[in-house]
Amino acid sequence: MPPHADQHLEERILKTAQRLWKKRGEGGLTLRAVAKAAGTTTPTVYKRFPSKNAILVALTARIRLQLNDELFPARSIEDVFRRFLRFAEDHPHEYTLLFRSWPDVFHQELPGPGRVWFMSLLANRFGGAPENYDRAFYAFFLLCHGASSMLCIPSEEAARDAIRDNFLAVANTLVKHIEILRV
Repeated sequence: MPPHADQHLEERILKTAQRLWKKRGEGGLTLRAVAKAAGTTTPTVYKRFPSKNAILVALTARIRLQLNDELFPARSIEDVFRRFLRFAEDHPHEYTLLFRSWPDVFHQELPGPGRVWFMSLLANRFGGAPENYDRAFYAFFLLCHGASSMLCIPSEEAARDAIRDNFLAVANTLVKHIEILRV
């Protein structure tokens, strides 16, 4: 009888890769380490993912979905900001992996679900069409990303509190004056 293909192998490989990435960052992620921790062989991993970069691309897509899963239940625009920062702080290695996919955010012809969703939140709250909030989306994204990137760097709690507090104050001020960002 021929061996049965493991239907869950790719998922197991990605879960293992994410666990290794979370614990050690890029230095801890090798195809050999992934194979060993996933209970398979390096050639088997190569059949599914021909390079470390292929695993990183798949892992980045997975983490972006996890970020969206964290953000989409937000009850307000302000809650989105807090959730974004919390995700970065709780998952600093995963958040830095997302840096590889941020250029995708700036392709206006291929709007991602997060961008479309956030622009709709703004339109629902302040009126107009979602596309009127393109500049606002970018302003908030860049502001969130800057604060989140700083929160991914180990530092004293007082500095982290100052980053969070200042980010929220600036973001809330922009929300109050959203008209300056509306197109």
